[in-house]
Amino acid sequence: MSAVANGNNTIGYADASRVGDPSVAALQVGDEFVDYSTEAAAAVIDATPLVERDNPNDLVVDVDRTSTAPGVYPLVLVSYLIACEDYPDADQAELVAAYLAYVTSPEGQAAAAESAGSAPLSADFSDRVLEAVASIR
Repeated sequence: MSAVANGNNTIGYADASRVGDPSVAALQVGDEFVDYSTEAAAAVIDATPLVERDNPNDLVVDVDRTSTAPGVYPLVLVSYLIACEDYPDADQAELVAAYLAYVTSPEGQAAAAESAGSAPLSADFSDRVLEAVASIR
């Protein structure tokens, strides 16, 4: 970001959480240009169907970067949390489920947005993640 910010006529790519003062490009999505916002970043996840998996609690997003859905910003980086559904130790299962429930909760998402600049999950997607977390035993 330093090279882009301090250079002349520079263009670069950086995660939105690291951009800071330089402007972020609006992307053409269908017939409109969409400015980056955390809401638009979350919207592309909601507009993208999950990859079909044998286990319905295995949530995999293959971001539709060619989406023409209104209000989506399709240039996003998706972070994943990976956990087992079955643990031999009930206390460990409870700890993993509690951690995942917090991280994906509105409070956890707000903390991640504040400290890391990440775009919070939408309420609908967060609910789907919490359904998967509830399957941990």
